[in-house]
Amino acid sequence: MKRFLILLAVLAVAGYGAYYTFTSKSYELSREAEQLYNEGRYQEAYDLVVAAMNLNRLNRQAIALRPKLRRIVEGEDMLEKAKTLYEEGVNLGLEGKTDDAKLKMSQAYKIATDIPGLSPSKPEAKELIKKINRDTELILERAPEVQYREAMKYVGSGDIARAYEALGNIDPQTEKVQRKRSELAYQLGMQRYESALNGAGGKGFAEDGIYWFSAVQKFDGNYADAQHKIAELKKLK
Repeated sequence: MKRFLILLAVLAVAGYGAYYTFTSKSYELSREAEQLYNEGRYQEAYDLVVAAMNLNRLNRQAIALRPKLRRIVEGEDMLEKAKTLYEEGVNLGLEGKTDDAKLKMSQAYKIATDIPGLSPSKPEAKELIKKINRDTELILERAPEVQYREAMKYVGSGDIARAYEALGNIDPQTEKVQRKRSELAYQLGMQRYESALNGAGGKGFAEDGIYWFSAVQKFDGNYADAQHKIAELKKLK
């Protein structure tokens, strides 16, 4: 019995020693976290508060500090994510990728508006929201011209079919875009027409030529010639 009591006493002393050690370390970390908080080093402070509470869940200093830091850290993380999406949206808009740009902007807008009102990041988030609203409108206004220039790069590289397709993705389809598409359709039709007459592709080139000549619009100066060549190509089928 005596030995049993001695063992219990030893275990009690050891347990108390461990508890004291962990508690002491916990408060040491929470005091350091509070100092970092006062210095504005919020992420570091938050990490230390979490570590302090892992050692002692009853650390009152850490309990009081954690929600304040979490609100700040989460707000900062959300703001950075919103900024990144906004910048990606702007870059996509400059490339003429309107749909992708709008998606990025809408995602940035939602995150910025979801930042808690008590977060120190909220004022900056409100300014970001204003920029998103302004720049989204500018992107939509400029997008057709940007897309047109991008399509013309394909013409420069000789990929006329891809240029025609890129022009078809522009919204709205202005007269300028429609005329250019009709012009490219005629060029593509001529390529197939010449190949069909030379016997290089036979029936396949004839069908392709008819397809492209059919895309030439009535306002196009080449419309009558396109219709004449459609009649010729049909004879080759």
